[in-house]
Amino acid sequence: MTEHFEDFDEGTFDRYLQEVKQVSESSRFLLIPGMEVDLFGLHTILFPLKGYREIARLASGETVNERSMFKVLAHPSKYPFDRISEHIEKYKINGVELWNQQADGRFIPPVEFLKRVKGEPWRNQCRFFFGCDLHSSKLAVSNIISLPNGNNRTPDGVMNALISGDFVCHNDQTGIEYRNGSNGTDFDTWLQRLLDRSYARGKILGGVRSFLKPIYKMLPRPIRHSLNDVKNYVRNKV
Repeated sequence: MTEHFEDFDEGTFDRYLQEVKQVSESSRFLLIPGMEVDLFGLHTILFPLKGYREIARLASGETVNERSMFKVLAHPSKYPFDRISEHIEKYKINGVELWNQQADGRFIPPVEFLKRVKGEPWRNQCRFFFGCDLHSSKLAVSNIISLPNGNNRTPDGVMNALISGDFVCHNDQTGIEYRNGSNGTDFDTWLQRLLDRSYARGKILGGVRSFLKPIYKMLPRPIRHSLNDVKNYVRNKV
C-alpha cells in the first residue's frame, strides 16, 4: 500500500506505519506500507520504508543512501517521455510501472508508451510492474502481482521477492502477463505480441474516456470535487 508522501509530516508518517502494522497483526490480511513520493514532478513508489527524514531528504533533492530503498516509477505514461530516462538514471530507479489501471485503462496497456520503451537500454535493467491507483474501496482491481508458491508470506519475504524480481504481473481482463526475474519475459518479444492484438473493447472504451475527460476538466473545481466518486466509478468501468 502506498500513500502520497506530501500529505504526511513525521508524526502522521509514524502513525501510518503503526496502523498498517496493527492491521497485519490483527487480521489474516498482510498489508505492507510504502510511499509515493513526488520527485520533481515524477511520482515514485518507495519501499521498504526506513524513516520519514530519509524520504524527506530525497524529496527535497538531497543526496541519500540510494540503495536503502527500492524505487518504482509510478504511471510513467502520464509524463513527458524525455524526462523518464533522466529520472531513472538520476534516482537509480529499480522498477517501472508498465501499466497503471487508472492512468491507462483496464482493457488496453499504454501501447504508444511501450513502443518508446523498446528503444531504451534501461528496459533490460528494471523490474516491471502492473499497478492501480486505488482511489476507492469499490474499485475492481484488474492489475495484480503474483508471487510463486512457497514464498515467505511476511513483509520481508514479499519485499524480497519484488526486489529480486521473483513475481509475475497479470491483467485479469486481457490475460496479459509479464514475468520478471532471471528467466523472465523478453521485453521486445512481449511487446510484439501485444502489438499483434486487436484491443477492440479497449479502443471503444478508450474513446469514451477521451470524450469525457476534457468535459470533466472544464467543470469548476467544486463541482469536480463533488463528482469525485462518480469520476472514479466511470474510470473503473472504462
